[in-house]
Amino acid sequence: MILQNYQNKNYSKEDVISIIGSPSVTEDSEDLWIYRMEKEQGNNTFKKSIYNKTLKLRFDENVLRSVEEVNLN
Repeated sequence: MILQNYQNKNYSKEDVISIIGSPSVTEDSEDLWIYRMEKEQGNNTFKKSIYNKTLKLRFDENVLRSVEEVNLN
């Protein structure tokens, strides 16, 4: 949702938190937010990663300006 709409809507940091929760890491005076999303399937012996992504959100004056999705699979 955010990835497709951020250029048309001025999402604030509070909006982002209400949609996807708090970031895993914040950097650059809290203007760069990093989310790590991973989903595994299986049991403790045989686990398969379904997806492993990092989402980087950059803010300028409390408005979301860019979103970068990095696929780690």
